[in-house]
Amino acid sequence: MRERDWASLERGLLHDVFTRLPVDADAASFRHVCRGWRAAAGPGAPVAGPWFALRSAADGRRAFVRPARRRRRVRPVRLDAAGGEKAAPACVRGASRGWLAVDDDGGRLLLRDPVSHAEVPLPAFGDPDYQLTDIFLSDDPLVAASRWTAFAFFKVNDVTYAGHVLAFCRPGDGEWARFDQQDTGPFYWGLEFFRGRAYVLIGVYRDKLAICDVDTRRLIVSPVSLQHLIQWEWDIQECLVACGGDLLVVVVSHHEHTRSSCCVRRRRARRFVVRVVKVEFAGEGGAMPVAVSNVAHTRDYALFVAPHGHAFALPASGFPAVRRSCVYHFATKITTRNVSGMVFTDLMDRNRHHHKPLPKLPFAGQ
Repeated sequence: MRERDWASLERGLLHDVFTRLPVDADAASFRHVCRGWRAAAGPGAPVAGPWFALRSAADGRRAFVRPARRRRRVRPVRLDAAGGEKAAPACVRGASRGWLAVDDDGGRLLLRDPVSHAEVPLPAFGDPDYQLTDIFLSDDPLVAASRWTAFAFFKVNDVTYAGHVLAFCRPGDGEWARFDQQDTGPFYWGLEFFRGRAYVLIGVYRDKLAICDVDTRRLIVSPVSLQHLIQWEWDIQECLVACGGDLLVVVVSHHEHTRSSCCVRRRRARRFVVRVVKVEFAGEGGAMPVAVSNVAHTRDYALFVAPHGHAFALPASGFPAVRRSCVYHFATKITTRNVSGMVFTDLMDRNRHHHKPLPKLPFAGQ
């Protein structure tokens, strides 16, 4: 009996099969069969949700979770489950576009899809004293096999307040290319890709926006200042998010205040202030940011911000468990940075900045 060439099946038939898959894991496996099947699924087809890279409260090592599609929960995944049951223990360094940056015991640095177990090797950093802390992918490595670029933040091992090194690599590169830090300093906080370029938040107070010029390996600092968005410089989460054709800056400030109660002893309550602004560019289709404007809502999209990793936006129409015009962020302890749960803030709520408890989404399991 002659073997069938499954890659030559009609694209329309493959798309019909894909849309009938009931489980996210099956949808992800379908897209990883080959390029033809991935193209048949379509760019807007439902796939497994992106991942968050967190710091586990149990042992201080990174863990990772993802939003569930049908339930209002955040699903945690065991650290050793990234490469299957037979995989060697690994440390997750970051997450971007559904991929995890993994540092295994053998000293390898690679991208791993935790659903299909596909792997893409990354070059090792030249200085052994530095370790990768965050990664940002311009495209899916399996969709754009030769066109994707990885940007990463590297930091000195076991030094809490040390600066970062910003570097990038492309498929086939044998080493990471560093950006010149002479004009900007060693502090980087968030990165996003927009209109074919990479933008990064820089500065000790995260108040500057710069363009990453990969040809000259320089950072071009824009005239935009974000200092007015920061209320409590000692505990904020700030990131860049591409959302619905716009580049947004999301700032989540965390403050603990004392509030009165019916008991004699007062309790300390948490307050989160969320601000979202849109980056305005010089001219139509320009690359240089020139100003920011306030954002009252994000239409059909919800924004997801994590202490580490690549922030992203999800359409509520494609994820029924997601509320539109909401910012989902994590409640962290100021001193240890451990995560206790996820909080969402409705941008349409006029009283969202008042002292009131915010709804917290529970973790599914421990």
